[in-house]
Amino acid sequence: SSGLPFVCLTAAKSLCGAMTDFTIRTRKFKQNPLLGRKQFVLDIIHPGMANVSKKDLATKLASMYKVHDSQCIQLFGFRTAFGGGRSTGFGLIYESLDK
Repeated sequence: SSGLPFVCLTAAKSLCGAMTDFTIRTRKFKQNPLLGRKQFVLDIIHPGMANVSKKDLATKLASMYKVHDSQCIQLFGFRTAFGGGRSTGFGLIYESLDK
């Protein structure tokens, strides 16, 4: 019976830590019509978290920029600032999957 509360505690901890708040800011935003994409630098503020998954970032960016398919969003080159809480990376949003 001592193992049951421990299992519940870890499950609750993983559920609580799965989707905490983070803030996304874009800078150096450019439209690139020749390649059919938007490109930008991302600044993510995530206090209390080591980092944010690219999947969570892509879903939030899709809602921000009204992208229908999250596969059109490419995120790469992320660096976490020393001390944590802030990360920067690069993002591309393509107009369609063909490009």
